[in-house]
Amino acid sequence: MNPPGDEAALAARVQRYLQAQTGRAVTVGEIRRFPVGFSWVTYAVPVSGLDGEGCDPRELILRLGPDDGLFAPYSALPQVLAMRSFEGSEVPVPRAGWHSDDPAILGAPFLFCEKVAGHAVVPWVSATEPPLEEGYRRQLGAQFIDALAALHRLDWRPQPIAAMAGDLTPENAAERTVAVWQRLIERWAMRPYPLAEWGLRWLAQHRPVAPRVTVVHGDYRTGNFLESGGRITAILDWELVHLGDPHEDLAWASLPMYKGGSPYLCRLCEPEWFYERYAQQSGIEVSMASVRYWQVFSLLKLAATHMAAARCFEEGRFNDMRMPAMGSQVATCLRQMDKLIETA
Repeated sequence: MNPPGDEAALAARVQRYLQAQTGRAVTVGEIRRFPVGFSWVTYAVPVSGLDGEGCDPRELILRLGPDDGLFAPYSALPQVLAMRSFEGSEVPVPRAGWHSDDPAILGAPFLFCEKVAGHAVVPWVSATEPPLEEGYRRQLGAQFIDALAALHRLDWRPQPIAAMAGDLTPENAAERTVAVWQRLIERWAMRPYPLAEWGLRWLAQHRPVAPRVTVVHGDYRTGNFLESGGRITAILDWELVHLGDPHEDLAWASLPMYKGGSPYLCRLCEPEWFYERYAQQSGIEVSMASVRYWQVFSLLKLAATHMAAARCFEEGRFNDMRMPAMGSQVATCLRQMDKLIETA
């Protein structure tokens, strides 16, 4: 992949690729990198001639999965399958375009998608940050819940994302999901974490049966959707998408670190309202025992992500000082996980 800051070289490769894909005299302007994110790298790409000569320029979004990224090695396919599965549904998603996992093209796996208007509501705010205006919070919270319910209502079997199903069932969904993260902990941890081992054993002993297999976003929270004028315009960041137990998304959205110092889940929703409205909209009866199980898993998953950040920094793959800061939070997540297990 091109080194950070080498946007001109990347723009030239993008231009050649788009010309080859469209057969048109496409011109790519100055691309700009978004500073957010710890995993995939996101760029805004202005393109002229994409729709033919004389048509207005368009701005595309390009996402690259660098080989030194937090979750490398990457594949663009799961994100593309997910976004294409939800096109035209009640879940607002950007329209996915060209993609490839061949690093010879742009230096890393990549996908293009449309640029959607809006800005992200951040989950992390300072103690002095004023709370969200009440009407705005409730309006956005209702859409946040309803989009998640629609996401879990989707009949995924006739959709492109069915390619990810394998032999997954409601009975083995928890086992399969936890096993993925157990392997990642084994790969990322730089030293033994007895509490992580304890969490894995507890999860193995208390597996719930999913109410049904659904699409699971994997990182559903504020910060991963766009809003404009009080309307959610797009659900973003599908890199952790998979099929599994819908309670996993409920648990992730309810983690305390996404409350932003407020009493509301993801700074938006009263817990009772969140679960009640979700159940009404999704047709899924919420099991608080399953939510608690997946909260334990979510804290372990978050600890594993912090382990990955620490390893990236220690190995010199990322010089971003946010990486060691994340690594310092491993113990905090595991302690919270342990306390949750004690009260489960």
